[in-house]
Amino acid sequence: MQRIYCLSGLGADERIFANIKIEGATLVHLSWPAYDEHDELPCYAQKMSALIKEDNPILLGVSFGGMLAVEIAKLRDVKKAIIVSSAKNKGEVPHFGRFMKFLVMKQIVPASFYTWPNRFVLKLFGASTDEEKEVLRGVLTTSDGHLVRWAMKAIQLWQNTNCPPQVVHIHGDADKVITPQYIHADYWIKQGSHIMIYNKSDEINAIIQRELKQWL
Repeated sequence: MQRIYCLSGLGADERIFANIKIEGATLVHLSWPAYDEHDELPCYAQKMSALIKEDNPILLGVSFGGMLAVEIAKLRDVKKAIIVSSAKNKGEVPHFGRFMKFLVMKQIVPASFYTWPNRFVLKLFGASTDEEKEVLRGVLTTSDGHLVRWAMKAIQLWQNTNCPPQVVHIHGDADKVITPQYIHADYWIKQGSHIMIYNKSDEINAIIQRELKQWL
C-alpha cells in the first residue's frame, strides 16, 4: 500500500482530509513540529521533511501545507507533491494591504484571534453548509494560534521563485483566501473554495488518482 504524506493548512489537523479516499493508498498525516520564532518557511520545511522516513515520498499539501510541500520537494526527491488551495511561489501569495501586513509582520494580533471561527472567516473559507461550518469550527478552535501567527509572517517572508517539476497544483476558481488571479494551476475546480479538499473531494480524488496511477 502506497503512503501519501499529508500536510494540513495553518495549524490544522487531519480532519480536513476526511473525504480524501485514494484507491491503493493510505494517508499519513504529518503533525506540526516545534518551530522557532526566527524560522522561515524553508527552514521549517526541513523540520517537516525529517518526519518522513520514506525515500521518494508522495506529498499532499493544503494551503500552508502546500507551500511546505513545495519546499520539501526542493530538498529531496519526491514522486509527486500535490498541492491544493495553495501557492507555488511568492508571486502566487496574495498581497496583504499595508496595514494588515504591518500587523502580521509585527505579530500584533493575539494568537487567540487566529482560532476564532467567526462568521467572516467561515464565509472566507467557503464553508456554506452546517456540516462544513461545524468541521471548520472544530479545526480552527483546536489549532495552535501561536503557530498560525508565526506561519502568517513566514508566508509573507517567503521568497521562493522555483517550483520542482514533480509539483501538481489543484486550485479553486472561487478561492477567497489564495485568490485565483495570481495562480497558475494545473487543474482548476469550478466553484472550488479554500476548503474544497473537503467539499469538492470527489473531483480532487479523481485528479489525485490520475496523477498517481503509475505508483498505485
